[in-house]
Amino acid sequence: MTLTVMGYAQQAPQYSFNMFNHLAVNPGFAGANGGICARGIYHEQWLGFEDAPNTMVLAVDMDMKSINSGMGLNIIQDNSGYNKNLYLNANYAYHLKVGSKGNLGLGLSLGLVQNAIGGEWVTPDQLGNPNVSYSDDRLIPQQESHLVFDAGFGAFYSTTFDKYNQMYAGISMAHLTEPKFVTDGGGEGNYLGRVLYLSAGYYYTMPNGLIQLRPSIFLKSEFSTTQLDVNLTALYNQMFWAGVTYRGSGDLGIMVGLTLKNNLSFGLAYDYHLANDLKTSGSIDAMLKYCFSLSKRGGRTSHKSVRFL
Repeated sequence: MTLTVMGYAQQAPQYSFNMFNHLAVNPGFAGANGGICARGIYHEQWLGFEDAPNTMVLAVDMDMKSINSGMGLNIIQDNSGYNKNLYLNANYAYHLKVGSKGNLGLGLSLGLVQNAIGGEWVTPDQLGNPNVSYSDDRLIPQQESHLVFDAGFGAFYSTTFDKYNQMYAGISMAHLTEPKFVTDGGGEGNYLGRVLYLSAGYYYTMPNGLIQLRPSIFLKSEFSTTQLDVNLTALYNQMFWAGVTYRGSGDLGIMVGLTLKNNLSFGLAYDYHLANDLKTSGSIDAMLKYCFSLSKRGGRTSHKSVRFL
């Protein structure tokens, strides 16, 4: 692997299941579902490439109605070649009633990011020479790990117009302090640049009650680059769902999933770069989600399945 020592802004993780992954990018979403929800997502990018990016997400949040708040926790492992980031952050959102049915969550995210790097460092003219080693050069990191503080904020709004129409919208900013990593040898390391996220979606249930259409958009801007995802998902009988996504970078994605009556959901997504100039077999996502609420009846706590965003 040939590497260059310099500081650069790392790219934010990419997902296909953005509509199921609000908490990972927007702390204002914490508790918006009105219950307790856990999600796991795995993303494998550029199939067929060695050391291609892959990301794993575990997100848990809960509504705290007694204090008009929501709390959440994200654990994200993002790997790209020699560079690996582990994100751990806690989320808090204060909920405000907007009108008779609207809810606005104003959230703050605080946490830590562990950045680890490692690789075999050679110059281009020495590729393949087993006798070449730069492990004694203190300015070139071999295996390093650094921990930095991270923070973000966000707002998430959702409302129900009637039994046929619902909508949501969110805005958030990640890496407010733009945390920087410094190598053990004192060299300039990478940094996490600010990322702006915008999301919006609409749920329309057809009069027959069997089919629900869910158009949505998701925008991610690192200010030097901006990416827009446009998705349309159809849900049948509150159980089977399928969708298609077009990404501004030229990716076309399809997704399918199943939601059981106990509100356990499974999903798979496949993205393909239409130009295929990268010569890959595409990217895949897998998603697992479970949500429930706790209600007290006769002094005892019972579990109740609920429907969520």
